[in-house]
Amino acid sequence: MDAALRDTELPTLPELLASSSKDVLDPSVLTSPAASSYISRLTSLSLQELEAEPTELASSSAQLTNALTTLCYTSYPTFLSLHATTSTLSSSLDALSSSLSSLVSALPDMESSARTFAQDSRSLLASRRKAALVLENHDKLHDVLSLPLLLETSVRNHNYSDALLLAQHASTLASRFPSNPLVQSVKADCDARVHSMLAQLLRVLHEQAKLPALFRAVGFLRKMNVLSEQELALAFLSGRSAYLDGTLRAVEVEKKGIDGEGSVERERETYARYLKRYVDAWREGVHDVVTQYTTIFLDRPNSAEPPPSELHLLLTTFTTLRVQQLLDLLRETLPLVADPSLLSSLLTQLTYCATSFARVGLDFRAALGPLFVSAVYRGVTHEFEVATDAWSKALEAEETSTSRARTRSGPSARRKPSQLFLSSTATTTQPPVPTPSQLALIASAAPNVPPPILASYPPLAVYTNALLTALNGLRLLAPASLLHDLLSALDSGLARATSSLLVYMRAIVEEPSHSTASASAEETKREDDIARAAGTVYMKVFVPFVRRALVEGVYGVRADGAQGQVEMGEELKRALEDLGRRLEDGAQE
Repeated sequence: MDAALRDTELPTLPELLASSSKDVLDPSVLTSPAASSYISRLTSLSLQELEAEPTELASSSAQLTNALTTLCYTSYPTFLSLHATTSTLSSSLDALSSSLSSLVSALPDMESSARTFAQDSRSLLASRRKAALVLENHDKLHDVLSLPLLLETSVRNHNYSDALLLAQHASTLASRFPSNPLVQSVKADCDARVHSMLAQLLRVLHEQAKLPALFRAVGFLRKMNVLSEQELALAFLSGRSAYLDGTLRAVEVEKKGIDGEGSVERERETYARYLKRYVDAWREGVHDVVTQYTTIFLDRPNSAEPPPSELHLLLTTFTTLRVQQLLDLLRETLPLVADPSLLSSLLTQLTYCATSFARVGLDFRAALGPLFVSAVYRGVTHEFEVATDAWSKALEAEETSTSRARTRSGPSARRKPSQLFLSSTATTTQPPVPTPSQLALIASAAPNVPPPILASYPPLAVYTNALLTALNGLRLLAPASLLHDLLSALDSGLARATSSLLVYMRAIVEEPSHSTASASAEETKREDDIARAAGTVYMKVFVPFVRRALVEGVYGVRADGAQGQVEMGEELKRALEDLGRRLEDGAQE
């Protein structure tokens, strides 16, 4: 039996698998290397692993199916494009094959056409060779005809050196071929371009330019040899003068806004600012012209001969006219400034300007003194007059309707002394009157400190402040020669103010309300005392103080000196004497 079993051949595992499969399998499939490797792996597995193997195979199969489905879904455009490209490539290869066949069939006709073209173009080639020969000899003529264009381009690009060389070449050709109309026409065109260059160089002298550019322009003008040295110097000064005039006219914008309707201080500041800008522009412009002219025309380091005297005369004439122009402007405008503080800064600026011009022989400091002396005098005397007018107007002011008792048809009345000279906040009914010791103390006090007693009389305090304001400005620029004239002007103003005070005091006495029964004797006496006190302070404190403030405070001259220049004016003396008599008569009454 055992022998029978041994004789019976056992089937292999692939055969068993093939026979047990529901589908018909080819035994060669199970005997492939991959299947043999997998079957060998199965034989090495345990029973549990063999039982789990179908599940793992099913899971792997499902995963592969899902991956393949996803790939087909996401990459279907690629598959379609690949299919379309393959179809197009096949049709393109077919078209290429047919085109190559057509080209091969057309080559004999093209070869015959080329031979025919070569035969027909032989005459044309002969004509071109003739034209090339003519063109070869035409270069020189082309160079001549292009001279005007090249010259114009050089002038437009400010390449004046090349322009002069081209013009010289055109002149040489014209002299060599005087009977050739073409050459003479070219010479005429070049001359027109040269005139354009001359105008352009002269225009440089009228524009903003530094010394190198002006030196270069004058150098080319000299090379052109169309102007003599004197004519060239005159053209230079004319051009720079025109540019300087344009610069000075641009400064006129500083005077905009002066319409006569603004404040006096604002107009003075505007005129002062205009003069400062004008002087700066004038100084820079004239100094540049002088230094440029000297460097270009007068300095000749490589020449043993001195420059002609006409060149010096032209510069002297230019500077004289410019200085006169500046002085004329100052003579017209300085009186409009009038403020000594503004005049002081202008004088400092002009002094520096004149000092800088002294280095080139143009010192005009001596001509500035009379102009500023006149302007200071006009400004200070105007301030004196304005202050005196304000004092007189305050004395002439009528009594307000709320502070006087009169009928509707009653005449206008001046303000009472208590209303005029005493402030509304005064704590005493009797105004202060200086004693002899106080007068001596005031006379020995500082000349620029107003006496405190003047503050008790508001009109006098206002008048004092106005005069001190003018004197404080004068301290910044006080010409010594004006002491006598300013003192005379101050005395005239004080005499006029004294006369106004006398007129007021007489008018108060003659007022109907002053002498009628409506005013009590006590009130009348009080008003008279206030008027006399104000007159006393005016005569003994105010007048000596303001005269001493001018003489000692501004000029540092002792008011009690032996020099006659500090004596009081006759008009003021008479006015003060009249006021003194009036005060004495009032005291006796």
